[in-house]
Amino acid sequence: MSEQHGTVVIGAGPAGLTAAYELLLHGRPVQVFEADEVVGGISRTVERDGWRFDIGGHRFFTKVPRVEAFWHEILPDEDFLTRPRMSRIFYRGALFNYPLSATNALRNRGLPEAVRCLGSYARARLRPPRDQSHFEGWVSARFGWRLYSIFFKTYTEKVWGMPADRLQADWAAQRIKNLSLATAIRNALLPRRRRTDVTSLIEEFQYPKYGPGMMWERCAEQVRQRGGQLSTGTWVTAVHRDPRLRRAISVTRSSGARRSPAAAPTSAPRPAAALRGCRPRRAGSAARRA
Repeated sequence: MSEQHGTVVIGAGPAGLTAAYELLLHGRPVQVFEADEVVGGISRTVERDGWRFDIGGHRFFTKVPRVEAFWHEILPDEDFLTRPRMSRIFYRGALFNYPLSATNALRNRGLPEAVRCLGSYARARLRPPRDQSHFEGWVSARFGWRLYSIFFKTYTEKVWGMPADRLQADWAAQRIKNLSLATAIRNALLPRRRRTDVTSLIEEFQYPKYGPGMMWERCAEQVRQRGGQLSTGTWVTAVHRDPRLRRAISVTRSSGARRSPAAAPTSAPRPAAALRGCRPRRAGSAARRA
């Protein structure tokens, strides 16, 4: 198969656009197919009546210099805002700070409930769950069953649409990296400014001034400017290959179905993962004037 057909990237979300951008930097032709009419996936920002809405709350924070450099290759420094992080959990008519604050939790739930949560945590430390291969076991071992059931279980199952004991522990470790009840209490009693050692305790983050979709809209523009082909409203319905190599795909759009050739795999450099350090958080949709 001719190299000119290039690598096929299915999906123009953050990962797909980053892969296409990096491949083009290394001189590899790329075709990107996106089923939606807009790019960005769940990181897109939509506009209605002059207002811009984030589909999901996304903060830009990373400890990986290459990832941060990529963000600033796509958007200039003046298009980023630095904002303080504020997260809260609404539970039984009260707002709880997240990460958990000892004084805030005591004020909202009272001393008896705090004692019960600490007792549950102590039991989990003495007799941790036998199976910590899933989200439920992993989190309850670090926070106790009571706090897990109040602040983690129902939220997680609602957002991800599946039982918590079917989510893998390594996923939980990335979402709640280095954080436990003991860490939360220690940081509440001995606060330190500009905390970045624990991912969930970051105090500031970068944010594109017109929403996270701005990043991926601009990335899509650069993919096209560098010679990449990007088709929206196009569904990939099949991947065709011989016993050894993927060689073509079938796509469907409003104009009809067609078959598109793809280059045979090569030893192209592995694209950087732009979202490895980008911590998506599902918060309430934010609205702002463009």
